Amino acid sequence: MRAHFEWLLLPGIAFAAGLKLALAGGGGFVSEPVVRIFPQADTSVVSQARVLSRFDLPDAAVAIYDSASPRILFNPTLLAQVGPALAAFLMAHERGHLAFHHARLRGFGLNASPTPVSTLRSYEFAADCYAVRSLHHSHPDAVVAAIRFFQHRATLRDGCRASADG
Repeated sequence: MRAHFEWLLLPGIAFAAGLKLALAGGGGFVSEPVVRIFPQADTSVVSQARVLSRFDLPDAAVAIYDSASPRILFNPTLLAQVGPALAAFLMAHERGHLAFHHARLRGFGLNASPTPVSTLRSYEFAADCYAVRSLHHSHPDAVVAAIRFFQHRATLRDGCRASADG
Protein backbone atom coordinates (compact mmCIF):
# COMPACT_ATOMS: atom_id res chain seq x y z
CA MET A 1 0.00 0.00 0.00
CA ARG A 2 2.85 2.39 0.83
CA ALA A 3 4.37 1.96 -2.66
CA HIS A 4 1.05 2.93 -4.26
CA PHE A 5 0.83 6.04 -2.10
CA GLU A 6 4.35 7.09 -3.16
CA TRP A 7 3.46 6.67 -6.85
CA LEU A 8 0.62 9.15 -6.37
CA LEU A 9 2.43 11.50 -4.00
CA LEU A 10 5.53 12.20 -6.11
CA PRO A 11 3.71 13.22 -9.34
CA GLY A 12 1.33 15.34 -7.26
CA ILE A 13 4.20 17.18 -5.57
CA ALA A 14 6.00 17.69 -8.89
CA PHE A 15 2.86 19.06 -10.58
CA ALA A 16 2.11 21.36 -7.62
CA ALA A 17 5.69 22.69 -7.63
CA GLY A 18 5.53 23.30 -11.38
CA LEU A 19 2.16 24.99 -11.03
CA LYS A 20 3.51 27.22 -8.26
CA LEU A 21 6.48 28.21 -10.45
CA ALA A 22 4.23 28.90 -13.42
CA LEU A 23 1.93 31.14 -11.38
CA ALA A 24 4.90 32.91 -9.82
CA GLY A 25 6.38 33.63 -13.24
CA GLY A 26 9.46 31.43 -13.18
CA GLY A 27 12.41 31.05 -10.87
CA GLY A 28 12.78 27.90 -8.87
CA PHE A 29 14.97 24.87 -8.64
CA VAL A 30 17.05 25.20 -11.81
CA SER A 31 18.67 28.42 -13.01
CA GLU A 32 18.08 27.55 -16.68
CA PRO A 33 15.58 25.09 -18.18
CA VAL A 34 16.99 22.04 -19.94
CA VAL A 35 15.50 23.17 -23.26
CA ARG A 36 15.25 26.88 -23.83
CA ILE A 37 14.95 27.51 -27.53
CA PHE A 38 12.66 30.53 -27.19
CA PRO A 39 12.86 32.01 -23.67
CA GLN A 40 9.88 34.33 -24.25
CA ALA A 41 6.51 33.25 -25.58
CA ASP A 42 5.97 34.46 -29.13
CA THR A 43 2.38 35.62 -28.84
CA SER A 44 2.37 36.95 -32.41
CA VAL A 45 2.49 33.35 -33.68
CA VAL A 46 -0.47 32.50 -31.43
CA SER A 47 -2.51 35.41 -32.80
CA GLN A 48 -1.72 34.38 -36.41
CA ALA A 49 -2.69 30.74 -35.89
CA ARG A 50 -5.65 29.30 -37.73
CA VAL A 51 -7.87 27.07 -35.58
CA LEU A 52 -9.45 24.29 -37.61
CA SER A 53 -11.89 21.56 -36.60
CA ARG A 54 -11.15 18.00 -37.72
CA PHE A 55 -13.59 15.29 -36.69
CA ASP A 56 -11.11 12.60 -37.83
CA LEU A 57 -8.34 13.86 -35.52
CA PRO A 58 -7.43 11.04 -33.07
CA ASP A 59 -6.42 13.55 -30.37
CA ALA A 60 -8.45 16.33 -28.73
CA ALA A 61 -6.17 19.00 -30.21
CA VAL A 62 -2.79 19.32 -31.92
CA ALA A 63 -0.60 22.35 -32.62
CA ILE A 64 1.38 22.52 -35.84
CA TYR A 65 4.13 25.11 -35.72
CA ASP A 66 5.02 26.50 -39.09
CA SER A 67 6.33 30.07 -39.24
CA ALA A 68 4.30 30.73 -42.40
CA SER A 69 1.08 29.01 -41.32
CA PRO A 70 0.80 28.07 -37.64
CA ARG A 71 -2.38 26.19 -36.83
CA ILE A 72 -4.25 24.30 -34.17
CA LEU A 73 -6.37 21.35 -35.20
CA PHE A 74 -9.05 20.17 -32.80
CA ASN A 75 -11.62 17.41 -32.66
CA PRO A 76 -14.94 19.00 -31.59
CA THR A 77 -16.38 15.65 -30.52
CA LEU A 78 -13.49 14.84 -28.18
CA LEU A 79 -13.37 18.37 -26.73
CA ALA A 80 -17.12 18.22 -26.04
CA GLN A 81 -16.59 14.96 -24.15
CA VAL A 82 -14.07 16.49 -21.73
CA GLY A 83 -16.22 19.53 -20.96
CA PRO A 84 -15.70 23.25 -21.51
CA ALA A 85 -13.19 23.88 -18.70
CA LEU A 86 -10.74 21.12 -19.65
CA ALA A 87 -11.27 21.92 -23.35
CA ALA A 88 -10.20 25.52 -22.63
CA PHE A 89 -7.04 24.25 -20.91
CA LEU A 90 -6.22 21.87 -23.78
CA MET A 91 -6.59 24.64 -26.36
CA ALA A 92 -4.43 27.01 -24.26
CA HIS A 93 -1.86 24.19 -23.99
CA GLU A 94 -1.75 23.93 -27.80
CA ARG A 95 -1.34 27.72 -28.07
CA GLY A 96 1.64 27.26 -25.75
CA HIS A 97 3.26 24.87 -28.21
CA LEU A 98 2.90 27.51 -30.93
CA ALA A 99 4.15 30.33 -28.69
CA PHE A 100 7.37 28.42 -28.02
CA HIS A 101 7.74 27.17 -31.62
CA HIS A 102 7.62 23.50 -30.60
CA ALA A 103 8.04 20.99 -33.40
CA ARG A 104 8.21 17.20 -33.33
CA LEU A 105 10.91 17.12 -36.01
CA ARG A 106 14.24 18.93 -35.93
CA GLY A 107 15.95 20.03 -39.12
CA PHE A 108 14.64 20.42 -42.63
CA GLY A 109 13.91 18.21 -45.60
CA LEU A 110 15.75 14.91 -45.80
CA ASN A 111 17.82 15.66 -42.69
CA ALA A 112 14.79 16.00 -40.38
CA SER A 113 14.98 13.74 -37.33
CA PRO A 114 12.56 13.05 -34.48
CA THR A 115 12.86 15.27 -31.43
CA PRO A 116 14.27 13.36 -28.41
CA VAL A 117 11.72 12.19 -25.84
CA SER A 118 13.34 14.28 -23.10
CA THR A 119 12.87 17.39 -25.22
CA LEU A 120 9.25 16.47 -25.96
CA ARG A 121 8.61 16.17 -22.21
CA SER A 122 10.03 19.64 -21.62
CA TYR A 123 7.82 20.91 -24.48
CA GLU A 124 4.76 19.46 -22.73
CA PHE A 125 5.72 21.06 -19.42
CA ALA A 126 6.32 24.44 -21.08
CA ALA A 127 2.95 24.25 -22.86
CA ASP A 128 1.23 23.35 -19.57
CA CYS A 129 2.89 26.33 -17.85
CA TYR A 130 1.82 28.62 -20.70
CA ALA A 131 -1.77 27.37 -20.34
CA VAL A 132 -1.75 27.92 -16.56
CA ARG A 133 -0.32 31.43 -16.92
CA SER A 134 -2.80 32.41 -19.60
CA LEU A 135 -5.85 31.00 -17.80
CA HIS A 136 -5.31 31.36 -14.05
CA HIS A 137 -6.94 34.82 -13.84
CA SER A 138 -9.55 34.64 -16.59
CA HIS A 139 -10.52 30.95 -16.43
CA PRO A 140 -9.35 29.42 -13.11
CA ASP A 141 -11.85 26.56 -13.47
CA ALA A 142 -9.86 25.42 -16.53
CA VAL A 143 -6.71 25.12 -14.41
CA VAL A 144 -8.62 23.19 -11.73
CA ALA A 145 -10.08 20.89 -14.42
CA ALA A 146 -6.56 20.18 -15.72
CA ILE A 147 -5.26 19.38 -12.24
CA ARG A 148 -8.16 16.98 -11.67
CA PHE A 149 -7.60 15.38 -15.08
CA PHE A 150 -3.90 14.76 -14.43
CA GLN A 151 -4.58 13.47 -10.93
CA HIS A 152 -7.19 11.06 -12.35
CA ARG A 153 -4.72 9.85 -15.00
CA ALA A 154 -2.12 9.17 -12.28
CA THR A 155 -4.72 7.20 -10.33
CA LEU A 156 -5.62 5.17 -13.42
CA ARG A 157 -1.96 4.48 -14.18
CA ASP A 158 -1.37 3.38 -10.60
CA GLY A 159 -4.47 1.16 -10.72
CA CYS A 160 -3.20 -0.52 -13.90
CA ARG A 161 0.17 -1.15 -12.27
CA ALA A 162 -1.48 -2.60 -9.15
CA SER A 163 -3.64 -4.99 -11.17
CA ALA A 164 -0.64 -6.08 -13.26
CA ASP A 165 1.41 -6.70 -10.09
CA GLY A 166 -1.41 -8.50 -8.26
